[in-house]
Amino acid sequence: MSDFKGGYKTEVARYESAPYERKHFEEYIKTHELVDLAERIERGEPHEVNPNYGGQGYTYLYPEVVDLGRVKVALINNKWKLDWENNRG
Repeated sequence: MSDFKGGYKTEVARYESAPYERKHFEEYIKTHELVDLAERIERGEPHEVNPNYGGQGYTYLYPEVVDLGRVKVALINNKWKLDWENNRG
């Protein structure tokens, strides 16, 4: 059941909450997925982020919430570059 105030729903609009959810997802992947990817690259395992082993230099990560899109991650000068795209590919 939604709450109504003054005849309007009190839910936050998606365009206002999406940037917060994207930031939350970035913080999560920095402590999970990106750590795993960095370890795999350091060990020399083949992976799409590691161009030394035939990879394209980036990969996409997908949050569970579909309307957030996807984030393209690349390792540039030992720092992760995160680029958000609005589509899911």
